Formats: sequence, structure tokens, C-alpha cells
Amino acid sequence: MVSQSTKYDHLFQNVIPNSIGGIHIFGKNDTYVKPQDYDHILNLENRIWAELFQNLEFLLDQYASREYLLGLRTLPIPNNMFPEFEAISPLIENSTGWTLVPVAGFLDEELFFDLNQKRQFPVTDIIRQSPRFEEKYAGVNIQNDEGYTPEPDIFHDIQGHIPFLMNKKYADFMWEIGVLGDEILKNERGLSSKLVAHNLKRLQNYAWWTYEFGLVKNNKDSDSFRRVPNDIDYEIYGAGIISSFDEVTNVVHCAKGLTQRSKFLSYDIEEMALTCFDYSNIQDRYYVIESMESMYESFRTNQELFWFEG
Repeated sequence: MVSQSTKYDHLFQNVIPNSIGGIHIFGKNDTYVKPQDYDHILNLENRIWAELFQNLEFLLDQYASREYLLGLRTLPIPNNMFPEFEAISPLIENSTGWTLVPVAGFLDEELFFDLNQKRQFPVTDIIRQSPRFEEKYAGVNIQNDEGYTPEPDIFHDIQGHIPFLMNKKYADFMWEIGVLGDEILKNERGLSSKLVAHNLKRLQNYAWWTYEFGLVKNNKDSDSFRRVPNDIDYEIYGAGIISSFDEVTNVVHCAKGLTQRSKFLSYDIEEMALTCFDYSNIQDRYYVIESMESMYESFRTNQELFWFEG
């Protein structure tokens, strides 16, 4: 992986030691493709999926963004058993040109962005708290509970990210981030390795505060797609929030003034690029965009922020 510590770290704020120690990380030279063996999914694994999904189902119906709700409705993502990659991938490809790539686990930056710039999204077949997860990390002290694991699992990948890839504008935004990440790593500008690492971290920060943990202002236009109207000022579009019951409830409780654990900040692309994040805790801040379109336009017109030259 590209080093996350460089002499340019003083430019970042909210610096937190991010740790993914112990996680198996796959690169281009590894056997990273791992086809889903759907016929051998355990009943226990289906139950874990069902519990995670059903625990969030009505909350997301009320608070997730329009793009998510519509995407979820058009895909065969069941609420009571594992989704089948081969049933989902052709629908996404037909809609936005993306396909699913079944992978063995966490991918390094070079491989992840290379896949994304090809409109390929990596998804893993393993799920938190399952025997397969425990076997994979036998002897390793890694958090593995219902609310969180530092390795993205099938629930985060499929239930959190994939519905958005049915939306053409959003799918193009994800592709553009992948293209930029790939360009930073290929380094045709000839920057030093420390600048490459620094610029990559800027892009990772931005991705974290947008498609992983972003909120959009609630303009009430999505309520016609909900069972119950959204009663807070925000809609959720970040997949990291969507796939976590604790994170969703934190957003809702903070928005209703029931807790002050996290703050809501206005979208600021430069601030977001220079603001680090924590893998291991509920987020202490959420950046709020005015609209999805304004975010897309901002990213396209401010890419020089990710080409810092010292």
C-alpha cells in the first residue's frame, strides 16, 4: 500500500492514526479474484445477512437518498438471504456500464482504482461474524461484530454501494474518482513518491467524506418514494453510513438534537480533501452537500486540489 505518512502530513487536519493492521490486503500480483460459490452459502450466513438488512430496512426507507431507494428497488437484493452476484451484475452493466468483480477481500489502492477506472466494482462474498470470516482471521485480533469490521464485507459492498451504481450520474462520478486515483498512482507528472502518497490521501479523504459517509440536504422530493416521510434535514448517500445501524441512528439522533456526538458541516471540497478520518469509530462529522449535481460539478472543476506539487 502507498505510505500514509509523509512530510506533507502537516497540511492535514483531524489527523488520526488509521489502523488496518492485520487485514489481508490483495494487490495486482495476488490471486484476488474469487468467484462467489453461491450454492454453498451457509444458512447461518443467510441469517446474518437477514438480521443486518432487516435491522436497517425501515430506517433506510425513511432516511436514505432518492438514488439509493430507486436503485435498491430495481435490483435483486433480498432482505432475507445472500444476494447473488451473477444476478445483479448484468443489470448494473445494462444500466450504467459497471460490473461486479468478486474478490477475496481488501484491495490495495492501485488495484482498487484500476478496477474502478474500468467501471468494475470489487465485492466480497464474506460477511461479518460468519465462520468464514473467523477462519480467515484466526489468531488475528481484529474487530468483527455486527456494527463494524475494518474489512469491507458483502453487506457493505452490496447493500451499501451497489444500489447507487444503477444511477448513471452517480456511476459516472464513481468512475471519475477511479480515473483520478489511477492517474495519481501512475504519476505521469513525475512527482515524488511522497507527493503521490499525499495526493492519494487527499483523494481518499474526499471519497470517505462523500460516497462513504456523505449526507445531502433533504428537499422533501424523495418522500414520495418512502413509507414514512423523512423528518430530519438530511438524506443519507454514504455507503458507510447506510451499511451500519449504529451510524444511521447516530445521524438521526444528532439531526434531532438527541445527542451532540457528531457535527454537520457544509460541503467544502478543499477542507474535505485535507481532513483525515477514523476507520474504527462512529464519525465525529458529516459533510452535507446541497445536491448530488453540485457535488459532481465541484469534483470535476476542482481536480487540481488532488495534484499538490509541494
